[in-house]
Amino acid sequence: MRVCLTTDIAAPIDRVWRALTIPEEVRVWDGVDPLDVPIHYPQAGQHARWRSAFGPLRLTLHDRIREIDDGLRMAATIDIAFVHVDEEYRLAPTAKGGTTLITDDSVRSHIPGLNWLAVQLTRANVQASMARLKAFCEQPASS
Repeated sequence: MRVCLTTDIAAPIDRVWRALTIPEEVRVWDGVDPLDVPIHYPQAGQHARWRSAFGPLRLTLHDRIREIDDGLRMAATIDIAFVHVDEEYRLAPTAKGGTTLITDDSVRSHIPGLNWLAVQLTRANVQASMARLKAFCEQPASS
């Protein structure tokens, strides 16, 4: 089952890419804590671990980078609790100097019969995450 979302962000691609790939920036806008993130993240073949809130629970999110097209595309496999996501971010410049970010996720449950719940949770998470990313990237640069 797929979860796809397009987000238009009034910030240049390099700003959005940094927010998606620099662990300290990810921590700020996404609320995850880097537990074990390799040096030079993200690179194809790397496995990063993040601590993520899931309601009152703190769970470990496993982020396995599959492919990188630096600044334009990142594909990863994400596992958290019973949810498995083959995730892809695609970035494209807009005519006005902003970024169109497409999040394209193939979602399934590790537990038979719970794909519907995995999709519902993933959709809610992606929508909230992209709204936070947009707000973060559109903030005026601090001096």
